Amino acid sequence: MRTSIRLLLLAIVTIVAVVYPVTTSAQQPWQKIDGEEIDRPFYQNLGGWAVTEHVKQAHDGLKFNKVFSGERQDLSTSVKYHFVIIALNGDGKTGRYDAELIEGNPRKLISFALAN
Repeated sequence: MRTSIRLLLLAIVTIVAVVYPVTTSAQQPWQKIDGEEIDRPFYQNLGGWAVTEHVKQAHDGLKFNKVFSGERQDLSTSVKYHFVIIALNGDGKTGRYDAELIEGNPRKLISFALAN
């Protein structure tokens, strides 16, 4: 009898876990930031902040031009962004850079690198 009850409870827990999975922040889908929306001052300012933070760490003199494209991922208490940023290097040449950051308290630059 106890074995039957345990099996029944295990089956119920398994069904509930499949029907109502626990969602973590890493499982939230990325949402593309398209068209005119990426040109909004909020995203452009955030991209400029990412370049400024990168320059503070790398001392390479990049100059922000614009956020070219982006996507966002909602986390439980913040938003994670991935941007493709156009910036000028020290030689005045334009390059594309991938930036990943979290807009929260505090704001944090996760990564910044030359795009492939």
